[in-house]
Amino acid sequence: MLEELRNFLAKHPGAFTIVRKIIELNFKKQKEIIQATLGEKKNLKVLDIGCGTGEFYECFQSQTYVGIDISPKYIQYAKKIKKGDFRVMDATKLDFPDLTFDFVLVMAMLHHLSDEHFLQVIKEIRRVLKNDGALLIMEDAKIEELENRFVRLVQKFDKGDFIRKPNEYKKIILQYFYCVKENSFRNGGCIYYSMILKK
Repeated sequence: MLEELRNFLAKHPGAFTIVRKIIELNFKKQKEIIQATLGEKKNLKVLDIGCGTGEFYECFQSQTYVGIDISPKYIQYAKKIKKGDFRVMDATKLDFPDLTFDFVLVMAMLHHLSDEHFLQVIKEIRRVLKNDGALLIMEDAKIEELENRFVRLVQKFDKGDFIRKPNEYKKIILQYFYCVKENSFRNGGCIYYSMILKK
């Protein structure tokens, strides 16, 4: 039953978006972190990797935004309801020149990837991020002190097979970036580990 529901939501972006908004309290905490990280900066070139249905597009209204996702269904849905530049793309092989973006967002995507593919994505981000640019990662994480029954149920339901502990994320990411700020938080039924990173 659980697997059938997961598969249904994966094929129906509208339903998936509604369920995630309910589970994650409309992503209030994530949006606050994005806004705090951007501050008053405008006209940045922003890349949203694993953008899904474009949930965070509105956080970048004063920026030049590109959202990518590997799922054609999710990108097609995002294009219907948002005005951003949405593209189907594999994050392990980004189709952008070196040093293109001022800011890169990775939201709840890396826990779907093996260590090998995760590392490829991090290398690609480093390549396309400008030397003075910033990377914000917020990933589903295993943090025992923040867990409760609801979180455990949501993590069991999640299609990502690689929900890691913070140190496991850091082991891969810090090969190519240094951490400016890190944070852990629970938002509704999800636990996140958040990092602001620079080259």
